Amino acid sequence: MSEICVKLLPNLNTTGHLEGKDGIVQTAFNSPRKDMNPGELLANALGACMLTMIGFLAARRGEKIDGTEVSVVPSFDEKHTRITAFALTFRFPEGLSQAQKDFYAKVAETCPVHNSLRGDITYKVTVK
Repeated sequence: MSEICVKLLPNLNTTGHLEGKDGIVQTAFNSPRKDMNPGELLANALGACMLTMIGFLAARRGEKIDGTEVSVVPSFDEKHTRITAFALTFRFPEGLSQAQKDFYAKVAETCPVHNSLRGDITYKVTVK
């Protein structure tokens, strides 16, 4: 994996990029803002990792699930010092059985980001 370089900018904004790559990820903390804050970026990473895991397994099984979406809503503790829960809603393409949808929602929990988060974070999963 490449080195990720992150730089602090004025107004508690940051930029990050993979060393040697052109793409930039920006975060913003203070309002008004147009970019995700770091906690929201973590929620995005969780969703992206979960969908990648689902897509990988679906490809191996020969099932088409392009267009699958997950919405991720983080909840923070009272002091806003850590994420305590995620509400996840998976939306699968039409044509999948409920058993397939439930299977893929469980597969999502095997992604590296999910496996790297604290064990006391709770997850509320809805499958549509």
